[in-house]
Amino acid sequence: VVALGLLVLVAGFSLGRPTGCSTEPAALGPETRTVTETKGEEAMSTFAQTSGQVEYADQANFDQLVLNSDVPVLVDFYADWCGPCRMVAPVLEELARETTDARIVKVDVDQNSQLAARYGISSIPSLLVFKDGQVADQHKGVASKAHLRALLGR
Repeated sequence: VVALGLLVLVAGFSLGRPTGCSTEPAALGPETRTVTETKGEEAMSTFAQTSGQVEYADQANFDQLVLNSDVPVLVDFYADWCGPCRMVAPVLEELARETTDARIVKVDVDQNSQLAARYGISSIPSLLVFKDGQVADQHKGVASKAHLRALLGR
């Protein structure tokens, strides 16, 4: 199953198409599901982090971190079980360290399904750029750091 998944993932890249995971429960087999019970606690502890770090948003702090931000915000709607989401995570972390005039925020769709529904997230990773509280740009699937910088207008 893992080898087949890697083959499909590699084939997606070689065809030049974005690769992502469906957020539909029927698309997930039991072998692909994992549950992280501490994600809510992690979100609260990372909320206090300073700039230069990826921050985690949930229903309670999304408006403060994203919609009320005075800088552009790149929001990664992701899930822990999603392979392409894990692939883009180090790119987002690197971008966060290098970017002082924007914010990188992650939203776990399994823990925050209302937020995912609010923004019409049907596949992950889905990357939305917010400027002045509005969605200004978006990308679905894995993306390079250069592409993410371009989305942010940097």
